[in-house]
Amino acid sequence: MRKLLPSLLATCVHMWACEQPVARKERTHTPEKASNAPSADTMIPASDTVITNEVTSWSRFEDYTGRYAGEVDLLEKAPLKQRFRDLLGRDTAAFMRRYQVAPPIEVEGGILFNEGCRPHHCASDEAALAIDMNRDIIYAGIAIDGKVKIYAEKGDTAAPQPLKEWQQKFARRP
Repeated sequence: MRKLLPSLLATCVHMWACEQPVARKERTHTPEKASNAPSADTMIPASDTVITNEVTSWSRFEDYTGRYAGEVDLLEKAPLKQRFRDLLGRDTAAFMRRYQVAPPIEVEGGILFNEGCRPHHCASDEAALAIDMNRDIIYAGIAIDGKVKIYAEKGDTAAPQPLKEWQQKFARRP
C-alpha cells in the first residue's frame, strides 16, 4: 500500500494538470515599426556606377580559329545561339540557307568572322557572321541576289572590318 499511494497520487496530479486549461500566448507577426527605418535613402548613386548584364564568356570562341562552323556547332553555342536568333528574327532561315558552304573561322584582334554561301550560288547568295568579342556585339550579313542587308545588336553601326570587306565585295559587282 505504501508503494501504491505515491503512484496513485502522481497519477491524480497528472490527470488534474491535464484537465486544466493552459494559458498560451498567441504569437502574431507584427512588422517592424516604420520609426526603426532610416529616415533617408542610404543608397547614394555615384557617377562611376557600372550596370552590367550577365554575359557568358566569348573566351572559348577564340579557340575556333581555323575550325569549321559545322564542326564546332558555332551557331548552337551560348552566348551566340539565342542572341543570334533574336538579332535575325524571321530572317534566320534565310541566313542558314546561305551559310551552308563556309571556310574556316577567323579570329583576330577579338573579332570572330565567318562567311558562307548557298551551294552553287557563292557569288550572289551569301551570309556572314562577325562577333566583336571585346564589345560584346554580334553582327550578321545576308546577301540575296547580291543585295546585302547588315544586322547589328544594340543598333551599332561600326561593323568590324572583316564584315565591311565582305559587304564591299558585293558593291563592286555590276
